[in-house]
Amino acid sequence: MDEPIEQRPEDDWVDQDLLTRELAGSLLDEEIAAERDRIDRVDRGVGGDDIVMSRADMARRLAAMEAIRADVNVNVTIQF
Repeated sequence: MDEPIEQRPEDDWVDQDLLTRELAGSLLDEEIAAERDRIDRVDRGVGGDDIVMSRADMARRLAAMEAIRADVNVNVTIQF
């Protein structure tokens, strides 16, 4: 015999850990700073274990992250 399913009074999505725009922007800021540091180290010839791409690929990645970061704080309207 199946056990009855208890229905919760609130929506089930309320308990989810959602990534906010503020947090996403903060995480992007950290990664942008880290990528700039990696590029700087490549330019100085220092290197490091965390450098796994060519300088050109790192520059493209940095440009993409900066473009995304610029859009993070733009107001988003959801239309139904």
